[in-house]
Parts: sequence; structure tokens; C-alpha cells
Amino acid sequence: MTIAAHIPPAPLNQFIELLWFHEGLNSPHQLERVLPEGSVELIINLRDQNRHTFDPVSHLPRQSYKHSWLSGPHSKFIVIDTAPNASMIGVHFKPGGANALFSMPLSELRNDVVTLDVFWNGAAVSLRDQLLEAPTPTDKFRILEDALLARQRGRESTHPVVRYALDYFIRQPQIVSIGDITDKISLSPRRFIELFNDQVGMTPKVFCRVRRFQRALEEIQRRRNLKWAELAPDCGYYDQAHFICDFKEFCGLTPADYLNQASEYPNFVPVFLPE
Repeated sequence: MTIAAHIPPAPLNQFIELLWFHEGLNSPHQLERVLPEGSVELIINLRDQNRHTFDPVSHLPRQSYKHSWLSGPHSKFIVIDTAPNASMIGVHFKPGGANALFSMPLSELRNDVVTLDVFWNGAAVSLRDQLLEAPTPTDKFRILEDALLARQRGRESTHPVVRYALDYFIRQPQIVSIGDITDKISLSPRRFIELFNDQVGMTPKVFCRVRRFQRALEEIQRRRNLKWAELAPDCGYYDQAHFICDFKEFCGLTPADYLNQASEYPNFVPVFLPE
């Protein structure tokens, strides 16, 4: 099995968190939850088997994808399948970063997964063919970087006001009021919310809730002597009941059940189907 990650140089690192690749990956479970992060993921399947999303309750297949797709910013978990000997390469965008490559409002992609051909037409097929021919992860990353740079040139990236707000929100574990931002910028609250929603894919309030949830996941992974009553206020929740309610909405599990089921990857949680 091969697993690799790569942080691209400037200017790509302004809007991309990392490029990732895995080959020969096998999971002991058939389905897994992907938890919301408030960002976009571009995924290219280097195998020929179809991949699927599933209904989160019935676990019946909902949509099918084969070669490449874009997973838009999610404000709730999705359920996907695993596959034997899987091989994929992808782009994990920073929140709002996908604006540099896709001209549509990211709000139109919220809680959705769309084939990449919809946006890149034949270029998506050509890119996948080149990636299949590249012999090493380093070669694949270089090809992917070149394709992303070609798409990025001449496009406007995230609005400075939205970048400022994102930096502010990510530093704050608690939900802040819109006034905390609009008092510092030259936009009305209504215009700011509209712009943020278009460029990030969700409203500022929902984004802050997702990031607070992610802060809780980080603390769950980090703390050795975990005490829920202490973790909740440390992450910006009013009380433990508020924390559990929010956690279940984003994860589909209570914090305790998440802790029992979580894998080494905090945002990927196995789904155990009944026998």
C-alpha cells in the first residue's frame, strides 16, 4: 500500500490545503461516514470500479461515480463506500479555496457530489489519463499541480473580506456574531452573508458551527484524559447537552459512540451494517 501527501507551492498553497494519493488501500468495512469540514474535495478514481454515496439512514445507494468528481462543501455527513485495492488522487481545498478553479457559486454545490466532467468536460478525462500513465506519486502530483495552475490562471480567488472572515472564524472556537465581522469591514451584514455563502458554500453561522465541531474532533484526538463536561465549553459550546446535540447533527453519532468507532482518520468513521 502507498499513501502520500503533498503541499503544493505558491500560488496553489493559497487555496489548497494539500494533494493526496493512495494506492492499494483496503478497508475492513464496506461503508464509512465522511464528516463535514466546510471545504471542497476534488477526487480522481484511478481504478475502473464505480464508487457510490448512500442514504444515511437506509444505507441504500444514492448516486454513482466512476472516474472523477467534486464533493462540495458539506454541512452534514455523507456515507460513501470503500473498495478493495482502491487507488485515488485528490485535492483538499482550503475553505473558500475552490473559487480559484470553479466559477460557479459554491453554494450550488452545498451537500452535493457532482462528476468533474460537468465543470471540466473532456479535460477531466485527459487529466485522469495522464495520471494513470504517471509512474510515481511525485509524477502524479506534478501533473495534477500543472492542471490546477492552468485552471487557476486569470480567475479571481476568494474576496478579501471573505478571506478575512475565514481567518477570523477559524481562530475562534465559538460562534461569533456577524456584527463582529461587519463592524470591521465596509459591507452590510446582508451583502457579507451573501458573498460568504457564494464563495464558501454555506452561511457564516453554519460555517462556524462546522469549524467548532472540527475543533471538538481535534480535542477528542488530542486529549488523553477526555472529560466531556470540560471539552464542551473549551470548544465554545454552551453546555454538554448543546455539544451532544450539535455533534449528533454533524456526525450521526453521539460523542461517546464516535470515540468508540473512530478510525485513525478523524473525519472518516466506519459504518457497521447489521448482520
